[in-house]
Amino acid sequence: MRIWVIVLTLVLGATLAHAERPMMFVYFENYAPYSWQENNQMRGILIDVVNEAVHKRMGVPVAQQGYPWARAQLLVEKGAADAFVTVPTPERKAYAQFGQEPVLRTDFKIFAKAGGSRTRELEKVSSIPELKPFKLTDYLGNGWSKENLKGLNVHWLAAMDYIFPYLYEERADATVQVASVCRYNIKKTGYQNRIVELPNVLSSAPFSLGIGRNSTYSHILPQVDQTIRQMRGDGTLQQIYDKYK
Repeated sequence: MRIWVIVLTLVLGATLAHAERPMMFVYFENYAPYSWQENNQMRGILIDVVNEAVHKRMGVPVAQQGYPWARAQLLVEKGAADAFVTVPTPERKAYAQFGQEPVLRTDFKIFAKAGGSRTRELEKVSSIPELKPFKLTDYLGNGWSKENLKGLNVHWLAAMDYIFPYLYEERADATVQVASVCRYNIKKTGYQNRIVELPNVLSSAPFSLGIGRNSTYSHILPQVDQTIRQMRGDGTLQQIYDKYK
């Protein structure tokens, strides 16, 4: 009897410890309107979706922190954080499992200096290989660009905010970004009418919830998919998107 009491105590203790530990989500700290840090709080579409789906509807306690994007990904890879919401690339799939139900879908488009010396040429580009003659720029940690712009001339910068002055000074010809995010940040940084969005969509990709393969929360992924589907069906996802237009 005494042995069973000890075993039961240990099992209950482990269960309670798990229940008390929030699921740690990490985000890019400067990626409005998807995720950004303001007054030591994370804000944005991804934060609102996780709060509604995982915390409110599934009852899982969550903690949400922002970091430089390369560091945030490393935290999930090393098991120091449980999850993130991002484009599922082969590199990320090596250390994280991704849901089948996208949190949102994104279009990747070209942005360049208004009236830039090569902007007229860039307007005709309709596929990624056609960017080979151009000098591009992007921010460190952008896994989609790292995967899809291989073999192209890309100069990597420390943060997205640095991209717009870099383009305006014509130190690079263009950047390829998630259109809604780049649009939002151009406005935020005051580069309207100086940096333009070109018409062609080069690629589309989902942003999905990914959980580290060694996370103790990895088993909840099917329930996350079901919850995201419900939120899409009842209009909650669209309401969240609309808040940040």
